[in-house]
Amino acid sequence: MRRLTSNDTEEILDALRELKLDKGTPPSDEVVDAGLELMKSPDVELRYEAIWALCLHWGHMRTLPMLRAMLEGREKDLEVLLLAARSAGSMVERCGSPDEETFRVLARVALNESADAELRGVAYTSLRAAAGLLSAQEEARLPDDIRKLDVEWEWLRAMATGRSARP
Repeated sequence: MRRLTSNDTEEILDALRELKLDKGTPPSDEVVDAGLELMKSPDVELRYEAIWALCLHWGHMRTLPMLRAMLEGREKDLEVLLLAARSAGSMVERCGSPDEETFRVLARVALNESADAELRGVAYTSLRAAAGLLSAQEEARLPDDIRKLDVEWEWLRAMATGRSARP
């Protein structure tokens, strides 16, 4: 925990990498609190690694509101946004219960024509996986670019308004 609140960026990055390697000990509330602060860091690498460790690796649900905020405009770095979209979908999929707010956010990102095509595609496939419509294997094989996907636009628009979890 102490290492996550260090003033030394390399020490923090090392602690986050160790957290990603741990398979058996979920992070404590204090570690999650420190990670949430790191997700707001001005350092893009710290934000990215904190998301990877707490969200994608551990799927800690307390981080989901922060991921949604990032996808709704709080984050500007494309790589961080891509990881946030993947993580949000993965976390909802793993918990096994629909999260309408996350569905709406991912759908809005996918529908945002001014957003990066890769980000839109990742948001779309993450949403489909979270809704139980894609297996992890199918999701991994799909292209990231939304222009290369067979998008169910009507379903996507319905998801953006919270009207449906199934096509």
